[in-house]
Amino acid sequence: MLGGIEQFFTGLSTFHLNILFLLGLVLFGGTIGGRLFQKLRIPQVVGYIIIGIVLGQTGLNIVHKRIIEIFQPFNYFALGVIGFMIGGELKREVFARYGRQFIYILFSEGLTAFIFVSIFVFIVAQFFIKELSLVLALSLLLGAIASATAPAATTDVLWEYRSRGPLTTTVLGIVALDDGLSLFLFAIVSSIALGITGRGGSGLLGSIFLPMYQIFGSLGIGVFCGFLLSKIIQRYGEEDRILTFSIGMVLLVLGVALLLNVDILLAAMGLGVMITNINPRKSKQVFELVARVTPPIYVLFFVLFGAKLNIRHITIPILLIALAYLLGRTGGKSLGAIFGAQVSKAEKSVQRYLPLCLFSQAGVAIGLSIFAAQRFPGDVGNAIVAVITTTTFVVQIIGPPLTRLAVIKSKEAGRNITEDDIMRQSKAEDIMDNLREYATDRGFKNFQ
Repeated sequence: MLGGIEQFFTGLSTFHLNILFLLGLVLFGGTIGGRLFQKLRIPQVVGYIIIGIVLGQTGLNIVHKRIIEIFQPFNYFALGVIGFMIGGELKREVFARYGRQFIYILFSEGLTAFIFVSIFVFIVAQFFIKELSLVLALSLLLGAIASATAPAATTDVLWEYRSRGPLTTTVLGIVALDDGLSLFLFAIVSSIALGITGRGGSGLLGSIFLPMYQIFGSLGIGVFCGFLLSKIIQRYGEEDRILTFSIGMVLLVLGVALLLNVDILLAAMGLGVMITNINPRKSKQVFELVARVTPPIYVLFFVLFGAKLNIRHITIPILLIALAYLLGRTGGKSLGAIFGAQVSKAEKSVQRYLPLCLFSQAGVAIGLSIFAAQRFPGDVGNAIVAVITTTTFVVQIIGPPLTRLAVIKSKEAGRNITEDDIMRQSKAEDIMDNLREYATDRGFKNFQ
């Protein structure tokens, strides 16, 4: 009896120690990896992902599949915080100045990627899937998913390099709006694919209603909760209360979005947009406070992201279809972004370097691939999940360095420096030298 109780507590203690150990390992290892890659002049997010690959299913398998599933709610929270922070950048004056440009570029790069991927995948998939209807369904679904651009890795680089300017503003606007376009395309295409494969579609009305519900439902939740939060923070000046209310509202928005089966990223963006436009002065304090607690969240998110990769599931057919997807998506987004930027008469820096900032894909693309696997069980669904998983890891590795190159070439890196940044970078010795110089100029010769 005594031995059984002792064994129970030993097992319980080991479980908790394992979770704590894993959290510490992920945070510590990810931070070191990010710092090492920074030293190599590679964005730190790549280091986070590489450490995740080493610790995950492809590497040491310390962070195994069960652990990743346990931390799934945390991934939602990380995406919510990222969406909230992006929403905070989309101020009224930004839309007034860049709104037309955003729309032109959004539809140009999104639809061109959809067309290119659909054609490229259709050509390659015929060699491995004999039934033409399945090939066409696979091509259209992957094309719709290709229009999405992940904001997490891209915005992490923009914030890491303190970038500001027309290119940075355009990138933030496009990655914020891409989700809506992708959801709309996917809903329509999935209905067509169901009809092609003989499974029955939801009809034209259903194809239109579903993305409208997803987009406006998400934004409605964010806007309503943003209005509530703006009223609440007006009554308080204490930083700890403002931070607690803000994080609590982000969690509440995510919970409601999951409950109503709408997009969590769009809902969080809606919350951020509402706060920054209703109460510009107070919102600055809100976003500064939330930004202080985000570094550990980003580290955990990207390390866990890297831990998901399992190269044992990648076959030759999947590899070739994934290559066709990558070529089509890269070419489509690049040409579409350049065309949209030229038509909208965007800044030269946007026309030249925007394509380098649109490589990353993650949350929405993976979510849509899982949804596709549920609606199209069998070869089509399995191929979509495998292709999106494989290509996501590739673009998440190459995307951040290209975004870094873009903001450096456009000379927007380092232009978003605050007073706090200057104070943190200043040394006591520099301050004392300035004081000595000031004292000497004023005739205080004995100042030491």
